[in-house]
Amino acid sequence: METIGELAVTAYVDGGHLSLDSPYTATLRDVRPRLHESVVLTTTEADELVASVAALPHGHALAEATEPGEWEFRYLAVRRDHWGKGLGRFLVDEVERRARSAGANQVVLRVIDTNARARDLYEHLGYVHRPARDLRFTSDGPPERLITLYLLAKPLR
Repeated sequence: METIGELAVTAYVDGGHLSLDSPYTATLRDVRPRLHESVVLTTTEADELVASVAALPHGHALAEATEPGEWEFRYLAVRRDHWGKGLGRFLVDEVERRARSAGANQVVLRVIDTNARARDLYEHLGYVHRPARDLRFTSDGPPERLITLYLLAKPLR
C-alpha cells in the first residue's frame, strides 16, 4: 500500500505538478480508500511497481467528478524511468474496459491546468474537455494559487 502512495507522490512531483510540502501528498499517500479499485503494473524483471491508477464507479466516495452512468479515474502515476513506454495508455484502456464491463456509458477524469502532457495524452485517447464541469479553487499552498482542474470525458461505445 505504501508503495502505491509513494509512487503517486513521486510521479506528481517529478511531473512538476506538486511540491513535497503540499498538503495533497497526504491524499496521494493514503491508498486505503482506493486500494481495491487500483490497477497496478509491475515490471517482470524485478517485480517493481511502475504504474497505477484508481478506477472508480459513480457512487464511490472518491469519484468526485462522476454523474450517473459514469466512471472516473484518478491518481494515475507512472514511474519516471517508465515514461513514454505506453503505460499511461495501458492504464486508461484498462479503466475503460472495466467501466464498459460494468455498464458505464462514459469515463471522466480531471487533470490539473499545469499538466499539459497528461491532457495531450487524454485528448489523443479520445477524451474531450467539458468546460462546464471544470473545478476551480485556490490552493492551500505553498504557494497559494488559483487552480483549474479540467474535466475530460470519453463516451464508451
